[in-house]
Amino acid sequence: MSMNSLKDVEDLRLQLRHRLAWMASSIHVGEYEVILRAHKELLQSHKNLLTVIVPRHPEHGEEIIQRLTNEGFDIAVRPDGSKLTSTTNIYVVNTLGELREFYRLMPIAVVGGSFLPTLAGHNISEAMASGCAVLTGPHTGHFSHMVSAMQRLNALSVLQVSNESELIKALHQLLSDPVVLEARRLAAKQAFSAMSSGVLAHVWIQLDRFILRRLSV
Repeated sequence: MSMNSLKDVEDLRLQLRHRLAWMASSIHVGEYEVILRAHKELLQSHKNLLTVIVPRHPEHGEEIIQRLTNEGFDIAVRPDGSKLTSTTNIYVVNTLGELREFYRLMPIAVVGGSFLPTLAGHNISEAMASGCAVLTGPHTGHFSHMVSAMQRLNALSVLQVSNESELIKALHQLLSDPVVLEARRLAAKQAFSAMSSGVLAHVWIQLDRFILRRLSV
């Protein structure tokens, strides 16, 4: 990421201090409807809401940008230079390679690729490592083992919702209750740390068994 981009992200961090915000990351075509309905519902209770949408594929981002514009939403788009204002309620991050920075900015991350049966989820570890309260949909495919493992380490670490209604209810609670939000953020980070430590320990055991012992002979 360039220095200018880093400055933009830091400026955004300052702007977000006074906003209720959540992000929907790695969103696929067909999932936008779920995210927009959640946004509209939440906006009724949280007038200061900012929803950050990160499309999985930037080439599909133009479609959602056009749709949001046509529907009259007050949006800002990265990287076209448009800035957030006090009335902006949707921010579309239509770039590659910046997801990690935005996970570090946002308190809540809904990880996409999981709200349609034709999809197979995405890696939740980066959002957890960044200390987001992490939510995912019901269709996590080959990432289902990771979701289950994280939940075994800490039941609050990942919230897997079954449907759109559960998603909206969960987001409303997180946006309304800072104690619950902080508990889930901490749980996510702790579960990721515990899993990472376990993986590292396993690697060292295997190294010792198959390589280091032979070298010491």
